[in-house]
Amino acid sequence: MQSDLYFDQLLSIAVAEDLGDGGDITTNTSIPPDLMVSGTFHIKQKGIIAGLALLGPLFRKIDPRISIKLLVEEGSFQKAGAAIAEISGPARGILTGERSALNILQHLSGIATATSEYVKIVSGHACAILDTRKTLPGLRAAEKYAVRLGGGHNHRFGLDDRFIIKSNHLVFTGLAPELAIRQIVAAAKRSYPHLPLEIEVHRHELFDAALEAPVDAIIIFGMTPAETTECVQKAHRKGKKVYFDASVDLTPDAVLAYAKAGIDGICLGAITSSTHALDIGLRMHPIKLDEPKQIVEPIAQPSKKGLMSKLFSKR
Repeated sequence: MQSDLYFDQLLSIAVAEDLGDGGDITTNTSIPPDLMVSGTFHIKQKGIIAGLALLGPLFRKIDPRISIKLLVEEGSFQKAGAAIAEISGPARGILTGERSALNILQHLSGIATATSEYVKIVSGHACAILDTRKTLPGLRAAEKYAVRLGGGHNHRFGLDDRFIIKSNHLVFTGLAPELAIRQIVAAAKRSYPHLPLEIEVHRHELFDAALEAPVDAIIIFGMTPAETTECVQKAHRKGKKVYFDASVDLTPDAVLAYAKAGIDGICLGAITSSTHALDIGLRMHPIKLDEPKQIVEPIAQPSKKGLMSKLFSKR
């Protein structure tokens, strides 16, 4: 996976925002501390599984005695009803982490599944499915990880890893668009000559100006598939890549039409910003229950003002 430190911090936040300063007060009040349970994570609809690798680290933050056994591979396609992982250990810890675990699995699996569906549509064409920066704050690396599991490709991760010159950049220079393109490209090449440089256009005259500039790729939007085909042919003759930016959701037929136009990739913000979670559940049962367990009142712990106290002044 991506940075281990990033995912460790992400899981710490997930646990902290649920536990707050007092912990899982309902579970700790109603469930005996020595009750052991086992359970199975199962998928309720077909899709690509993403996030399994986070289950073990997540539950270990709650109770290191919790054991996870993965039953399928991360990024694999599974049919509805498939068991994807087993869990066992103290009931309190498993109940406490259940919601966070399902949130992660459902969200990332939904993104991976949506991505894979678009990848299938363009199969047979030299067209990649690309993600965008339309991600939830703090979840970008996780969501882009899910895109890769679905067969997609990561485009720009942040504002510092490549230049993408957009219409606002051109407008706010106060120059004619063609002159603005030349000046911004020249400045970018002087400042960061090693970084990729792309430009986004929506009119033919701007496309022609971008074509003459030393850019690596041209991103077009607002053009029909027929107009796109003409642009692609010009760009490929000059050895430049062309991407189509789907600023609005595209139908499967529209995605295929642009792929047939010969573009090198389609930037789809919808795969991260508008994707439905995949339905995944967890069934649990006691490992052994010979006689009713007596509930032991949890010992009151002094409040520890931690991460969540800093984020929220009042719960």
